[in-house]
Amino acid sequence: MLKRILIPFLVLFACFQSEAETTIQGNAFYYKGKIIELRKYLDLFTFESLVIDRATIPTDGNFKFKVNVKETGLYIIKIEKVHAHIYLEPGNDYTLVINEPIEEERFNPAKDVFVLPEIYESESKLNYHITEIEKVINQFLIDNSGYYGRSVNRAIRPLADSLTTLLDAQYGDHSNAFLREHLHYRLAMLQLQINQSKPKVYETYFEGRKPAYNHLSFANAFNLFYKEYLNYLNPKVEHRFLDSATSALEHNNFNDLYQCLDVDPFLKDKRHKELMLASQLYELGREQRYPLNTIVSMLDSIIMRAEDNPCKIIAANAEQALLKLAPGSEAPDFEFSDVSGNIYRLSEYRGRYIYIQIFDRFDAETLKEMSLMKVLKDGYGSDIAMFSISTTESRRSLRNFSNKYKFDWYFGKAMAPEDLTTDYEIRAFPSYFYLNKEMEIIVSPAPSPGSRIEKMFAKAWNQEHPNKTLLFKLQPPEVDDEETEP
Repeated sequence: MLKRILIPFLVLFACFQSEAETTIQGNAFYYKGKIIELRKYLDLFTFESLVIDRATIPTDGNFKFKVNVKETGLYIIKIEKVHAHIYLEPGNDYTLVINEPIEEERFNPAKDVFVLPEIYESESKLNYHITEIEKVINQFLIDNSGYYGRSVNRAIRPLADSLTTLLDAQYGDHSNAFLREHLHYRLAMLQLQINQSKPKVYETYFEGRKPAYNHLSFANAFNLFYKEYLNYLNPKVEHRFLDSATSALEHNNFNDLYQCLDVDPFLKDKRHKELMLASQLYELGREQRYPLNTIVSMLDSIIMRAEDNPCKIIAANAEQALLKLAPGSEAPDFEFSDVSGNIYRLSEYRGRYIYIQIFDRFDAETLKEMSLMKVLKDGYGSDIAMFSISTTESRRSLRNFSNKYKFDWYFGKAMAPEDLTTDYEIRAFPSYFYLNKEMEIIVSPAPSPGSRIEKMFAKAWNQEHPNKTLLFKLQPPEVDDEETEP
């Protein structure tokens, strides 16, 4: 089982320093009765966040938070899957109007929806200026989209230089240092978007500057500059280190990987090298290009040796995000109500293999997959506990449908649907998860009902009944052994 690495002292150091009281109030009428949270990003590379305060939105839609803010940074107003971003400054007051998502977004309940709130600031107008900068640059890219084909036409560069001069004249000497630094890295991103030469971008925007960990524009520009760096491992210099770097990754040798990057002129700054490794190892881990143990081990090395504490935090957050729902990690526990109103916890079924279907409503596709679950239940129900947990259906509906179609496994209504979809990182309904007897993840997300998941069920059945012949119900095709390994 993979061991989770925690460094709480770093997270506490990053999140609980406070100085000036800041007020955030406003109206979210469309979300009355729902929980509203104010969250602070722990870092802007993994986007892990921490709840600062929460409340229930009353019938009139008004809400109010008073929090201590030490330094300017990006925060989130979160209502279920709806996110609204806001830059907060120490001691400033904010009034927000959070509108309902556009119609097509409201019907994707499993996915995060980002809305742009109307923000009124008592001082500095930081959010207004950042929004205006974004509007101007985005409109420039739209107006000059004709320069984009299979590559970017160099003729766009003089136009981009003129825009850069204009924005520098407007904001370059602004009294707000946070805004000036935001603009600096937003312009770096613009230069990368128009395919400006990387040596020029590096020299102009990165060389000799400390990483601006609390700036989203820095994170975006940095990620774009080093995009897929460890996928290709071929900086534009005479020395190519593809073989040595790939070998270091394959053999889980952080020291060799670190040293072979020394030939890259864009990694002369140790802090840039460490940040690139932390952020790109996180991306490799998400893409599952290398064994998770290898990625976690290398992130551990960054946690131990990185020069900057924020880089250590990024590596730790990346590690925890990758380990969540990874094979061998413990599945999140949750409460659900059965069709009769009895409350249970998933952990009460520890000791059996568990197959979970998390769904929204009884639509045609869900019912089709449930018909295959019925076949699986008939074949494996004595060894594998099967659950269909809804986030929205009523207990009456669960009872009626299960009776109508003779579905005889566990049906339930999630007691905390938002927590369930967050903990299991649901991005589409229905989603499936397969756990072992210790409630550890075997595969996440698991295959939907069909031959692939039955082959996994059969493996568990054979372990429990080694001398009994099993007839497959869904006739699984030939599948590589790797697909069925925990």
